[in-house]
Amino acid sequence: MTISGKCLCGSIEVSLDEAPDQIIACYCKSCQRATGGAASYNFIKSDESAKVVTGKTKAFHETADSGNSLQRHFCGDCGSPIYSVTTSYPGVKIWKAGLFADYDGMEIVTNIWCDSAPTWASIDKSIPSHAKARQ
Repeated sequence: MTISGKCLCGSIEVSLDEAPDQIIACYCKSCQRATGGAASYNFIKSDESAKVVTGKTKAFHETADSGNSLQRHFCGDCGSPIYSVTTSYPGVKIWKAGLFADYDGMEIVTNIWCDSAPTWASIDKSIPSHAKARQ
């Protein structure tokens, strides 16, 4: 079943071969700054199973809190984050869960970089939570 998503203004449309079910909440400082929130909610898909079908993303290159190279792709019109690519996960993209209107079946399965979370963040400690990245 193909699932579609889009950025805030609709200039970027994306397509996945199947709906994601496992979301990773990342509380690193870089994700906080990129999203303007306490965390970024993401899922990982192979390069073959997910793609941008309409529009062209812009990219911002940085060194992530992990020390790895990170490219953050976003809509150049509305600024919505679309996906990230990092040297620590070759062959995959880290997609933003908020692009998709249908959240049925999606759930947060792990929290990462919890040591960087703001004190006001509500972190579900009943699921695996890691001080830094998952090992």
